[in-house]
Amino acid sequence: MMIEHVFPARSCRALADCDFELAHLQQACKKHEQFAARKSSTATPIGWADQPLEKARDDFDRDTTVVSFAAGDAVGQFVRDKVCVGSACAYADFVEMTEESRDPFESAEWDGVFGLAQSLSDHVEFNIVQNLLKGGLSSGTMKKPVFAVYLGRQVEDDAEITFGDYHDNRMASALQWVNVSQEGYWQFQFDDITVDGKPTGLCARHGERRCQGVLDTGSSLLMGPKKDLDAILELLTFQGGTQMPCATSARFPKLGFQIGTQTFEMEADEYMDRSDPEHSDGSGNCWAHLMPVDDTGRGAIFVLGMPFLRAFYTVYDVEAKRIGIAKAKHQSKQVISDSVRLVSLRPAGTGLAGKAMRRRSNDEMPRINT
Repeated sequence: MMIEHVFPARSCRALADCDFELAHLQQACKKHEQFAARKSSTATPIGWADQPLEKARDDFDRDTTVVSFAAGDAVGQFVRDKVCVGSACAYADFVEMTEESRDPFESAEWDGVFGLAQSLSDHVEFNIVQNLLKGGLSSGTMKKPVFAVYLGRQVEDDAEITFGDYHDNRMASALQWVNVSQEGYWQFQFDDITVDGKPTGLCARHGERRCQGVLDTGSSLLMGPKKDLDAILELLTFQGGTQMPCATSARFPKLGFQIGTQTFEMEADEYMDRSDPEHSDGSGNCWAHLMPVDDTGRGAIFVLGMPFLRAFYTVYDVEAKRIGIAKAKHQSKQVISDSVRLVSLRPAGTGLAGKAMRRRSNDEMPRINT
C-alpha cells in the first residue's frame, strides 16, 4: 500500500491515516488512503508506548494517544509494521489514527505524517528516520546515515527528500557542517546575524549559547525572539512591522547567518515578497517573512523555516548528529531519480511553543492590511 506522507522536521514519529474499520464515521478519513492493520501480515498491535515491542493481548489492552498537528488533533493507537520509503524498508512503531479533526486532515493532499526530527522518545522503535536509515544501510540500499532536503525556489517548483545520501549537483557551495547543539530538534548554534555583510552583534545578547537555530520544514516563516526580530526588521529598512508600501524598484539588504566558518546570505526576494503595483504612484506592498516566537522552554530560538530552506540545501546526519548547509542550486527542476518527491510539507499551524499561528501553509499568501 502506498500512503503519501507530509514531512515535518520537528516530529520524530509517524502517523498513518485512519483504519477505516475503526473510524467509519470520520469524514476526514474517507478521502485518504488508509492503513488497515488487520490486512497486513507483518503488523503487530502495540499496547503501550513504554513497551514498544510487546504485542497487545487484545483491543482492550491498548493505550491511545492524542497528537496535536497543525491546527487540529488526531487520536490513535500504536502499531508496529514494516515501513518502506523507496527501496529502503525497516520495522518501526507508529501511530495508527482512529479519529482526526477535519482541519487540517480532510483537505490535506497527504495521507499521513512522517516525522524527520531526532528522537524525542526514549524508545528508538518510534524514531522512524533512524530505523529507516539503519535498515537501508544494513540492506545496502542506502550509502550514508543521512537524509537531505531540497526545496524549489517557488512553491510550485518540484522539491525532494533523499534518504541515505545527498547530491552535490543540488549545491552551489561546499557543505558547512555544524554539530547539533541540543538533541530533539535539528538545533544548532550560530554566531551572528548579518545585514549586507555587516555583523549585527545580536547573538552576543544570548551569552555562551549565542544564537540557537532550528531547521524546520513545517514552518513557513523565519521566526525568533521579538526583540531580535524588531532590530533585524529595522536594519532591513522595514519600519513598524513586517509589512510596508514599497516601490517595485526598491532595494532591500541581504540577510545573513554566520554558521561555522561561513556566512549564508539570503537575497531580499528570498526572505520577503512583493505585490504587483497597487497604488496610483505605481508602488505596491512588501512583507518580510519574519514572525516572533515565544520562549519554547529551550531559551531563545530562531526557527529557520521555508525561506531559509528554499535558499539552502540541508543535509541531516543522524549518526554523527550534525547538519550540513550549502547554498542551493536551482538550475534543474526535475526530481533526482533516487529521491522522493515532496508533495507537501507540514502546514505550520503551531509554533515550537505549541501555540497556534495564523499562517498555516507555505503556499498561503499573507494578508496585507491597507
